[in-house]
Amino acid sequence: MSKSAAIVSSIPQLEKICADADHIYGVGFDSGRDMEDFLIRLMAYKPGWLTFLYKVRGVLAGVMGLKHDEFMDHGLEVSDYDFNRGGKVDFFDSVDFKADRFWIGAAEDKHLIGYIGVVSEPASAGLHHYHVFTIVHYKHWTGPVYFNLIRPFSHLVVYFMGKHAAKE
Repeated sequence: MSKSAAIVSSIPQLEKICADADHIYGVGFDSGRDMEDFLIRLMAYKPGWLTFLYKVRGVLAGVMGLKHDEFMDHGLEVSDYDFNRGGKVDFFDSVDFKADRFWIGAAEDKHLIGYIGVVSEPASAGLHHYHVFTIVHYKHWTGPVYFNLIRPFSHLVVYFMGKHAAKE
């Protein structure tokens, strides 16, 4: 069993979401930051290049008839993020959360459901190892069309979000 598969299997909520997923991507980061700080930095990461990509996504969303809000205008300040089940974190709904262990958020549209998951494990020298996952379930034929167009960018965004969150 791979390390990522073992991590997924260790959290029943994450294992359930991963079952029958159409796409799963994971990347790991070591950091001295605690889970709450890592999550806030991960979700608050919005550099200029990401704002530009989101505007490009708006064109694609318009063509495909998908929801598209203004980037960074989801009605929440970072201080309002609620990682607890039922809370809101940017445009994600908090699905489940166990402090210092994991958080799962979901964003749903007519074409797919996208999840982001973060799992924390102790690492050497007082560090934490954070596994950041994205999980996608298609709901409509437009799901794979849309996601395969944005997938390379999605992977880059998740990588740089995690890198930013982990940075000391």
